[in-house]
Amino acid sequence: MRNVFHPHYEKASVKKRSGMMVRTLLFLFTICVGFSSIQATEFKLFRTLKTGNVVTLSSRAKIMQVRRAGGLKGYTIWRNNKPYITMNRIKFTENNTLKGILPPGRYVLLTNGGSVTILLNTVYRPENITLWGRQTALGTPKWDGNTIVVSAPTAIVNFNYVGTDSMGIFRIGENRAYYYYLSAHNIHNPGPKVFNITGKLMGKTLTGLILPPAVYTLTPGRGTADGVVSGQITLTIN
Repeated sequence: MRNVFHPHYEKASVKKRSGMMVRTLLFLFTICVGFSSIQATEFKLFRTLKTGNVVTLSSRAKIMQVRRAGGLKGYTIWRNNKPYITMNRIKFTENNTLKGILPPGRYVLLTNGGSVTILLNTVYRPENITLWGRQTALGTPKWDGNTIVVSAPTAIVNFNYVGTDSMGIFRIGENRAYYYYLSAHNIHNPGPKVFNITGKLMGKTLTGLILPPAVYTLTPGRGTADGVVSGQITLTIN
C-alpha cells in the first residue's frame, strides 16, 4: 500500500511546497511594496499671491517639476530661514528651470508676481542632468541658463564649450568660478586648462572633477570674435 500511494503523496507534497513558496513570495513582495510606499514621500511646496505653505524635509528630495503661473517674474526658495535659491528670468521655460536634489531642511517660497509650485519626491532613480549656460552679444537675454542643486559630492560626467574664451561653473553667492575652464582657442592663455576657485591647476578637462554640495550656474565667456557662446556639463544625480 505504501508503494502504491507514495507517488501521490510526493505529488501532493510538491504541490504543497509550491503553494507555500508562492504565498511566501507574495508576502515578501507585499512587504517590499509597503516598505517602498512608506519610504517614498511626495511634497508640494507652493506660493501664490494669497497663500503658501512650509515643507520640512527630513531627507533629500528630488525636484520633480516646477510649475509657474500668473506672470511670474521670479521666486526665492528660503531654507532654514535664509535665502537659498533665487530664480530671476525674463522668460521661464522648461530648459532654464531649477533642477536637482534639495537637502534636508525647512523650506518656504516667496514670489515676485504670479505663483510657483515645486513637486518633490524623496525616492528617485539616478539620472543624468545638464547644467548649461549661454551668452550673446545681441538680443535678450544676454545670458540664459538653468540652475542645479547638488546635495552630495557629484562628479562631472562630461562637458562641452562652444566659443573661443572660457567658461565658469559658479556657486550661488560667489563671484569667482568654482571651476574655470580655458579653451584651446583662448588668445591670452591657451588651454585646455582647468583651474579651481583657489587658482590651482586641476588639469586639462572638467570630466571627473567633483562638485561639492551647493547651488550652481554656468557662464560661458565670449571671445572678441564670438557671437553666441554656450557651455554645458553633465552630472549624474543619485
